[in-house]
Amino acid sequence: MKTPRFFLGMVLLFWGWQVELLWIALVLALILESARRVKTRFELQPSDFNKFVDISTVLLAGTIVVALTMEKEKANLILLKWLPLIFFPIIAAQEFSVKGRMDIKSFFLVARKKVEMRFYETKEIDVSYIYAFFCILSSAFANTKGYVYFFSVAVFFVWGLWQIRSRRVPLVGWSLCMLIVILLGYEGQATVRKIGRSISNRIMSYYGRYHMIDPFKTYTALGEIGDLKFSDEIVLRVSFDDYVPGKPYLLHNATYNRFASSNWFAKYGFERIEGKQNGTFWQVNPPKNNSQKMTLYFRLQKGKAVLSLPPGVIDISEMKAGGCEKNALQVIRIEDGPSLIKAVVSHTGSSFYDALPEPEDIFIPIKERSFLEATAQKLGLENKSEEEILKTIHTFFSSEFTYSLDLKGKGKSQTPLENFLVNTKAGHCEFFATATVLLLRQAGIPARYATGFIAHEYSPLEGRLVVRLRDAHAWTKVFVNGQWRNFDTTPSSSLNLDSEKIPTSLLEDILSFFGFKLSQLRHETGAKLMETYGLWLTLPLGLILVLRLKKAGQIKRIGDQDRPAKGKNRKEKPTGFYRIEEILIEKGFPRYPHETYASWLKRIFHHLDDKAMTDSLFLVLKQHNQWRFGKPEHMEEQKRKLNKGVTVLMEKLSAMP
Repeated sequence: MKTPRFFLGMVLLFWGWQVELLWIALVLALILESARRVKTRFELQPSDFNKFVDISTVLLAGTIVVALTMEKEKANLILLKWLPLIFFPIIAAQEFSVKGRMDIKSFFLVARKKVEMRFYETKEIDVSYIYAFFCILSSAFANTKGYVYFFSVAVFFVWGLWQIRSRRVPLVGWSLCMLIVILLGYEGQATVRKIGRSISNRIMSYYGRYHMIDPFKTYTALGEIGDLKFSDEIVLRVSFDDYVPGKPYLLHNATYNRFASSNWFAKYGFERIEGKQNGTFWQVNPPKNNSQKMTLYFRLQKGKAVLSLPPGVIDISEMKAGGCEKNALQVIRIEDGPSLIKAVVSHTGSSFYDALPEPEDIFIPIKERSFLEATAQKLGLENKSEEEILKTIHTFFSSEFTYSLDLKGKGKSQTPLENFLVNTKAGHCEFFATATVLLLRQAGIPARYATGFIAHEYSPLEGRLVVRLRDAHAWTKVFVNGQWRNFDTTPSSSLNLDSEKIPTSLLEDILSFFGFKLSQLRHETGAKLMETYGLWLTLPLGLILVLRLKKAGQIKRIGDQDRPAKGKNRKEKPTGFYRIEEILIEKGFPRYPHETYASWLKRIFHHLDDKAMTDSLFLVLKQHNQWRFGKPEHMEEQKRKLNKGVTVLMEKLSAMP
C-alpha cells in the first residue's frame, strides 16, 4: 500500500521540526518526493536491496555504539532521534526502484540464505508506511507530548487512511468514525503510557536491584536515581525508637566529592571492620553517649549490599554477614549472609564521623563555572555568612524551581546542569543536589553529593516505615560551623508527586509483606527457636527417627535372588517357582547371585537332558512372572495355572536322579 503524494515528505519535515533538524529533514523530503517526479527507475534485484539494508544496519550499530559512550540520559534520545536518517537508504532504494516494493527476505540474514523458502520468495512489501511510523516515533521522544504533537499525529493518521477509505461509506460517516477513533486514541495513549510506565517499573526494579548490589561502584551519573523512581517496589523496612509521625528520615548509602561530565566520583578506599559475637556485631565508629536506635531489614542481592543508614553510625548489631567494610565518607558495605538481613543500628544523628574537607570538596568543573558564577552573583552570596548563604540558596530553589521527573530538552545549554539551573528550572533531586553542592562551593563552602533513600511512608500493617525504590534520593552534605550536616533543597512536594506519578500497587505490597514475614520466620524467628529450644526440639525428632528405623527393620526384606531367606527359623514356605528352585538346588544346580532365573535355566538346561522338562521349566517361570508382575484382576487365574504347573513339574524333578 503506497503512501499518498507528499505524505512522506511532510512526515519527514514534522520529524525535523520536532528534533530541531529541519534542514536535514528538508533535504531527505526533497529526495523522496522527487521519486514521483523523475521518470528514471532502477531495476533492483533482491541482492541489491540486501546491500541497502546492510548499510542501514551498519548505521544503526554505529549509532548504538555512539549512544553507549554518552551520558545515560542522552543515550536513548540520540538513538531514537536519528532513526529516520538511519533507515533512509532503505526507503530511498524502494522509492527509486521499478517495482516500488521490497523483498521481505532482505531484512533477515537467515532468510537470505534459505532460497527454498517459498513464502519469502514471493512476499514483497511496501515499507513507506513503516518508515513514516519510525519518523513519528522518533519525533515523539523529542517533544513534550502536548496537544500540538497529538493533533499533528491525528492529521497524519487521517491523511494516510483517506485514499484507502471505502467508497460505500458516506463521507460524513467516515469522518465521524475518524473523530471517534481520534478521541479514543487520545484517551488510549494515556492508558498506553500507564502500561509503559508499569513495564518501566519492572525494568527499573531489576535495575534498582543491580544498582544496590554494586558496592564497588565509585561513581554515579545524573539520571540514575531518576530511573529508580519509576518503581514502587519495597526495598527497605525500618523502625526508629524515637520515631516522630510525619517526619522524613534520610538514609545515607554513598557520598561523592568530585563532579565531571555529569558524573559524581568518590576516591576513598575501604577498610575492613572486624566482626564480633560470631560475626553479628560491628563496631563502625568510636562509642558516643546518648545514641539512638534504628532497626533495618533489607535483602542481599547476589551476596552483597550497600547499607542505607542514618548519619553518625556507631555500631551495628544482630547483623549476620561474612564481611563488613567502610570508607572515610561513611559508606558501609557488606558481603555474604542470609537473603534477609536484620540490622540494629546505634547512631548519633549527625555526620561528624565523616572525613574533614579536602581540596576536592571545593572544586568546580570548568564547564560549569560561568553560569555558577553568574548565579552566585545574582544571589549575592559573596558577602554573606555561611548560615545566610544556606538560607538564600534554599529560598532560591524553593521559590523559583519546580520538582519534575520529566526532564525537558537542553536547548542551547552546554550541560544538563546548566539547562536545569538557567533554562528549565525543573528536575528531580539529583539536579537540585548537584546544583546546591556546586553553588556552595562557588561561595567557598565545602560540600559533597550524597545519595540514599528518604524514609517517610508508615505502614500500619507492618508497624514500621517502608522504603520503596521511588524513595531513592540525593541531597547535599555541607561543612559549616566545623562539622558536616545534611542540606536538602529538593522541594518537599516531591514525595507526594512521586507517589502520584508512580501509584502504589496494593496487591504487590501484600505479596511483599507475606514474603518478608516468611523470610523473617525462617532467618530470625526460626534461628532464635533453634538456639533456645534446639535440644528439646531435637529429642522428639530423634525419638521419631528411632521408631521409624525400628519399624523399617520389621519389613520383609527380599534378597538379591528374589526368594525368601533360608534357615531353620523360616516362617513361610516357598511358593511358586521358588519351590522349583529349592529342588534344583538340592539336585546340584545352584544359582549364582548375579544370575537371573532365565539365565540360570539357560545355563543348566543341557544337564537335564530332557527337552520336555526344559520347556516346562521355562513355561512355569513365565507363569511365575505373570503372577508376580501382572494385573491384579488376573492374579487368581494366573496363580491357579502356576500352582498346577509347579505340581506337575515337581513330580518330574523329584523322580529325576
